[in-house]
Amino acid sequence: MVAAHTAPFVAAAIGILAGWAITEITGIGNITATSKLGLDATEGLWVAVVGLAFGGTVIAYDSAVGGAWAAARQQFARAAVPMFGASFAAGFLAQVVYGEIIKSILEEVLRGQTTVGQNDVRLYLARALGWALFGLGVGVTVGLIRKANRLAINGAIGGAIGGAVGGVIFEYLAVNASLGEALTRLVGLAAVGGLIAGATRVVETARRQAWLHITAGGMAGKEFILYHDVTRIGASPDCEVFLLKDPAVAKLHAQIDDRDGRRLLTAMPDAPVYVNQQPVQSHLLRNGDQLQVGNTVITYAERIEAAASA
Repeated sequence: MVAAHTAPFVAAAIGILAGWAITEITGIGNITATSKLGLDATEGLWVAVVGLAFGGTVIAYDSAVGGAWAAARQQFARAAVPMFGASFAAGFLAQVVYGEIIKSILEEVLRGQTTVGQNDVRLYLARALGWALFGLGVGVTVGLIRKANRLAINGAIGGAIGGAVGGVIFEYLAVNASLGEALTRLVGLAAVGGLIAGATRVVETARRQAWLHITAGGMAGKEFILYHDVTRIGASPDCEVFLLKDPAVAKLHAQIDDRDGRRLLTAMPDAPVYVNQQPVQSHLLRNGDQLQVGNTVITYAERIEAAASA
């Protein structure tokens, strides 16, 4: 099983590789446009395919790795239209900005105000802005699909930062590397995807208020940040905490209600839950509590300042 801390990067790598392969095989990245609008739309289409593969894989990855293929397909399908649309908009807008910057540079050249420079800083800024928009769009879409506003904010921040840095690397490779167009696109996309995953992870860790860390069971090492007012725990893929590798877990086994920063754990009927080895029907969670749901052991944790004010 992939370690929990590396899972986002593995998901990102698979999604980026799939998006790159699809665009290269279909030739989307090499379509010749005959108008400015056509060029913008072609770039939007290329980014949309990459974004769909990338974002869809990130959303469906945990279910797929756990063997819940029906749930993974459902999650991917749910993400398809909004992810494609957000990525197309980002790619289209990025190309509009990039084209205007190129036009500005060429006008300066014609007036004799500058010479053509492949490493013009404005090109790097344009590429950074374009991929920042991509990362922001993917991050927000993931959060909205999962119905978690805080996740959407984290995704927007992390996605924009990671995308911007990845865009600078992408531009450098495009101008200076001698890898060939297809391989340059692959390496550039890998940098963008990896940095979006890494930056989003850093932002999530820095901004989290409460989370569950699985310490024993089939999903040991996995972490779930509590974003929702009601967090459901169970074997159903609809649950925010989806314990798909424990046959002793009911489809809906328990839930955690956020009550102004204090979180109440409630067991469902005929679904035993233990806290610190004691059976409970309801329990106000405290930092460090050990939960057992089926055969899965989970540690509840919250930020120190959040625990102190509760």
